[in-house]
Amino acid sequence: MNQKEDDLLISAASGDRDAMTRLLERCAGPLRVRVASSIDAKWQAVFDVDDVLQITYIDAFDGIQRFNPRGIAAFQIWLYRLAENNIRDAIRHMDAAKRPSPVHRVTAANEDETCLNLVESLGVCSQTPSRVAAAKEARQLLQAALANLPPDHQEVIRRFDLAQDDPAQIAASLGRSIGAIYMLRARAHDRLRRILPSISV
Repeated sequence: MNQKEDDLLISAASGDRDAMTRLLERCAGPLRVRVASSIDAKWQAVFDVDDVLQITYIDAFDGIQRFNPRGIAAFQIWLYRLAENNIRDAIRHMDAAKRPSPVHRVTAANEDETCLNLVESLGVCSQTPSRVAAAKEARQLLQAALANLPPDHQEVIRRFDLAQDDPAQIAASLGRSIGAIYMLRARAHDRLRRILPSISV
């Protein structure tokens, strides 16, 4: 690793977004090749490599300050693991959607109840004894939490989990692959699990 790359990595880990952008540009070619070759043949029609990379870059920007800058090789491995995790989690979500558990089904008669079901499916429990009051509280919590997510994550949660739109329609309207919708949803759920417990309304 040359000194310029070393400086870029240290700056990126310290929150320098320009340095992070330049690092990702340098790693894009090898990462693209590795991701493209790692997608199993049966999933190649579902995942677009550009979608995988774009969502991985969002994750990298979000997590770079937790990365220990040990060199460009370690950074490239970290990026590839992020991409692998995105694909794996999307496949898990797609499999779950084919055979949804009644416990985790996010359906309800009204918006408040739908929000409560989503919040509960993420493992966040309300301390409010009344379910009606808990549902109203859940909607307020979820709205506040969604404001902390990137726009694409917000859109997928609102349309997939709350409006219960068809994933193929969401993908078409956002110009993404179906796999990307499930990747975004998986990452959005992870972020909501981290954010929701810290929000008060």
